[in-house]
Amino acid sequence: MKKLHALHNEKACDYLLESKQYNDWVVTTAFYAALHYVQFELFPLKDDNEVYANFNIYFSKVLKKKNTKLSKHSATIKLVSAHIKTASSYYRWLHDTCMTSRYSDYKVSEMKAQTAKKFLLELKKQLRK
Repeated sequence: MKKLHALHNEKACDYLLESKQYNDWVVTTAFYAALHYVQFELFPLKDDNEVYANFNIYFSKVLKKKNTKLSKHSATIKLVSAHIKTASSYYRWLHDTCMTSRYSDYKVSEMKAQTAKKFLLELKKQLRK
């Protein structure tokens, strides 16, 4: 399902990029496509001799048990950094740019929107699935 969700978000990203009207949503859909792509790549995940079928199970069993204050987004960033190192900088940029464009300043340049799409494509090249 994560891969279908990623493809759906990427198609929305492409549509919005082509419209040249909602660059903040181009960045947002690029990030959420990346999130679903990396979670599809990472899971099932073997950690501490246990296999976790998906991110939500991993988050609830491992991170909540460790009493961590990590958000789900921060936890995904850490997982990507640990397990998909070559995609890490792209993922981090998409995350940070999404949070800025969505929550602080919805006025995003066309160049930044194009960069978001480019980084999504670069991130996808680092995945095996």
